[in-house]
Amino acid sequence: MFSRLAFPALLASMAILVRADPTPSEPGPGQVFNEGQSCHIAWTPDTTGQWKTMNIELMTGNNWDMIHLTTVTTLDGTSSTASYDFPCPDVTLNAPVYFYQFTSPTAVNRTWTTRFTIASASGQAVPAPNTTQPDGESIGWGVGGLSDPSTATPAPSYLTGSSSSVSTPADAFGLCDPIRFPLLRPDS
Repeated sequence: MFSRLAFPALLASMAILVRADPTPSEPGPGQVFNEGQSCHIAWTPDTTGQWKTMNIELMTGNNWDMIHLTTVTTLDGTSSTASYDFPCPDVTLNAPVYFYQFTSPTAVNRTWTTRFTIASASGQAVPAPNTTQPDGESIGWGVGGLSDPSTATPAPSYLTGSSSSVSTPADAFGLCDPIRFPLLRPDS
């Protein structure tokens, strides 16, 4: 049985575990955006105040070897304005191999959208080159890129250890470990 002092301590420790990280809601599975037209991103805002600086990065690759293509924007992830639109970039593979990563220099967690397609300006696209992840899970993927990599905005320096790198971000917090964090992966 709990003592009168133990119960409030238990509740306080449980409150520390409650998180309200931004939760990406768009793009969703099967969404297609054409190069040069508007790419739409939406999420539920952070309610803890921890994500005042939130970076949204365009990514590609599988769930374990994620590749940063460009940082799309940096904004306030606690704002009630929880969407962002920007011109879709020209890419080297018009397929459902792209997703967004949400990060903050003050948060340990990362969150991801599901994979979506960036089609050609005329709407042409091909299937993802790979139908399963390296662990055998049925989630299509591939490696795309920006048609002009010189237009890329580097990954945030807190992810790469360098402000000039646009390669796969270092996993500074161990969150790319699928054994310890199986639900923190882009999944679709």
